[in-house]
Amino acid sequence: MPLNAEPPAPAGPPLDPAAVASSPPQGTTAEVPDEARHQGTTPGRGPSDGGSMRPLVVFLIAAAVALVGSIVFAFVHIGNERERAELADARADVVQAVDEGRTAQEGLAQQIATAEKVLASSDGKVVDSAVRVDLVGHIAAAKELGAMRPPAVPEPGTAALDTTEDVDALEAAATEWAITMRTTATTLVAATEDVQASNRQWQQNRKDAKAKAIAAAERTKKAAAQLKTAKVTLTKVTAQLKISVRDSEYTLSWTADVGAPAAVRKAIMTHRAEGKAALAAGANLSNLRSVQALGERREAARAAIEAAAWDARATVADGSNGRLDVDELCKVGVGPEGQDQYLRCDAAQAWKKLDARFKAEFGKPLRVEYGYRPYDWQLQALDEFGSGQVAAPGTSNHGLALAADVPVDDGFRFGRPEYTWLAANGPKVGWHHPEWARQGGGREEPWHFEYVG
Repeated sequence: MPLNAEPPAPAGPPLDPAAVASSPPQGTTAEVPDEARHQGTTPGRGPSDGGSMRPLVVFLIAAAVALVGSIVFAFVHIGNERERAELADARADVVQAVDEGRTAQEGLAQQIATAEKVLASSDGKVVDSAVRVDLVGHIAAAKELGAMRPPAVPEPGTAALDTTEDVDALEAAATEWAITMRTTATTLVAATEDVQASNRQWQQNRKDAKAKAIAAAERTKKAAAQLKTAKVTLTKVTAQLKISVRDSEYTLSWTADVGAPAAVRKAIMTHRAEGKAALAAGANLSNLRSVQALGERREAARAAIEAAAWDARATVADGSNGRLDVDELCKVGVGPEGQDQYLRCDAAQAWKKLDARFKAEFGKPLRVEYGYRPYDWQLQALDEFGSGQVAAPGTSNHGLALAADVPVDDGFRFGRPEYTWLAANGPKVGWHHPEWARQGGGREEPWHFEYVG
């Protein structure tokens, strides 16, 4: 059959030409224009056979399916590789968490040993015992956790580590275990430090208490020393006040004889009465303030009597022996009875030169025990020591403020270096030891020196 032969018409009723033209029946090929029909032909050959294209189409479809399958396989393979990599990374995180927990667990042994040592050494030596109770609990918990085995980490691909859900669950367990270990270690260290801090505070409190006890002892010692000093002072001023009260009787009698004003004599009597009252007053000898107060009262009474006596003497001063104006004299110290001592000013200046040289030689001052002796003092001394030892009032060089008695207790005895030095160096500035007072001179007084200029 020729290649261009048309196929036979299908059986059946005749078709409407218009319908046929507009819609070719199924299984038929629509008529195409000549140009289109002639496309796809080979010179010298007719149009291609539609049936001969089927193998090519099938091949192309199969190739496309194979290509799609390869692509799908590649994507699946890539997905699997990615999943395995993610599982491996997740497992590494789990291993790291377990390792961190294991490291904390391994450190617990040393921390427990330290905590137990601190606990033993702080027994009864903390300010708050609750911190030790707390530490006991943390030690017990740490010991229990120290014996626990860490979570096992299976290899990738095993039944226990096959999906991300497996890894997530394992990572959560490992992380919780690591956190528990670290928290236990941290709280154990903190509890240990709390006990140590409480122990340090206990030690500091002991130091503070000891320091307070020492300070209290020092205060007690100081108070005892002050009380002792106050008693010595009280004894001294009491003796001086007794002398002032006694001597003021001579002052009152003499100033009355020489016509001193009644007002100044009345002042002496007033202060003398207070002196007697002060001597009669008592004190609690175990109480520092009481002793000091009585000492201050007696010293004030003594000073008042002496000041009133000098005021009375000034009213009868006429420049004669024992009746010198004290304002024209120079003070050279205080006598053992607490009374100011005076010398004529030129004699006092010479004495100061001796004092400087004596101090350089012996390291102590050249004290004047008695200097100028007013008429009433001379009367008292005469009554006390007698005419064999004391010149008559109005005839003594003491009454002219030209004689000085030095303390025997300062070394002024025959044969002592102090006496020898003063006897040898005094004349260089006008101070001499008179012959009658020298050893073998009749009235031996190694303490008496006179200024002759």
